[in-house]
Amino acid sequence: MVSMARLAFKPLFLISLGLALLAVVIAMAVRPANTDLAIKASAILAASWIAIVVYAFAKLKKGGFWFLLGTPLIVFWFFVLFLIAWGCAHNLKACP
Repeated sequence: MVSMARLAFKPLFLISLGLALLAVVIAMAVRPANTDLAIKASAILAASWIAIVVYAFAKLKKGGFWFLLGTPLIVFWFFVLFLIAWGCAHNLKACP
C-alpha cells in the first residue's frame, strides 16, 4: 500500500517549485513600481517554500531532498536583499 505522503509528493513538489519561482519572478516584475511590496510578497513566498520543504523532509525523509531544487531561486532572493541592505548601510542615497 502506498502511503499518503508518497501520493502527495508530485503536487507538493510542483507547489514547492512554483513558490520558489514566484518568489523571484514577483520581485523582478513588481520591483520598479513598489519595492516594499515586492520584498514582502517574496518573503512570504520564501517562508511558505521553507515550510513545505521542512514538511517534505519530515514526511518523506530522503525523498525530501528533491524539494531542494528550488533552493537556488530562494537563496538568490535573499542574496539580493543582502545586497540592498549592504548598499543602504554604506550609502543612504543608494537605498530603494
